Amino acid sequence: MILGLGTDCLETGRVERELMRGEWLPKDGIFTPEEIRHCSSAGRPARQFAACFAAKEAALKALGVKVSDLTMFQEVELAPALNGGFEIVLRNRMESEAGRLGVRHIHLSIADDDDRAGAIVILED
Repeated sequence: MILGLGTDCLETGRVERELMRGEWLPKDGIFTPEEIRHCSSAGRPARQFAACFAAKEAALKALGVKVSDLTMFQEVELAPALNGGFEIVLRNRMESEAGRLGVRHIHLSIADDDDRAGAIVILED
């Protein structure tokens, strides 16, 4: 049974403008050190960061939580999956919230192009 559904879309240009201000750091509260390493090493870092952020935002929406502080984004981490894509790993408060909801499976779909990135997250029992 589906317990939650979240979607998000982000313009890559917006991320490019943010990156022009300087690199993202773990202390900024949004991306984990591993995500920063992965996205920064990509051919188009803004495109990777946009996809990563969209996936995090979609997962938070699927969980039904209101973002009260930026560190909540680090509690939703994108990690390499065995199939070559990415999977969502929940930590701390987000892991507890998923447990409270009875989440046993998290499905993630990410799509991106030069202009925007989008993600859909489905939570199942």
